[in-house]
Amino acid sequence: GPGHESVDEAGYVWIVIDRPNPYTGASTWRVQKHRFLWEQKHGPVPEGHVLKCLDGDRSNTDPSNWEAIPMALIPRLAGKSGRDYDHAPAELKPVIMTVAKLEHRARKSRRKR
Repeated sequence: GPGHESVDEAGYVWIVIDRPNPYTGASTWRVQKHRFLWEQKHGPVPEGHVLKCLDGDRSNTDPSNWEAIPMALIPRLAGKSGRDYDHAPAELKPVIMTVAKLEHRARKSRRKR
């Protein structure tokens, strides 16, 4: 029932809320807790954006631990880029995020010219 929490294989916390599921019509809806709490504080996640866990601990669902970033930033933060944001030391995380955002902005402004 409402309030029930569970954690998936990826470490995301899910919570059952007392709201009809718009997809199934069920009386309750299972949602990602971090997203639910973030949207309570900031409104809907902007189109083309995803919520990124800032400290690497997906069970930390506090809205301050999540940031709405453009989907295009995700590959720049991934292990394939050599950055591996999720496993970087805490003190490097803000640096990696800033560099990824700068690269993303530079690429967008080059495309506009």
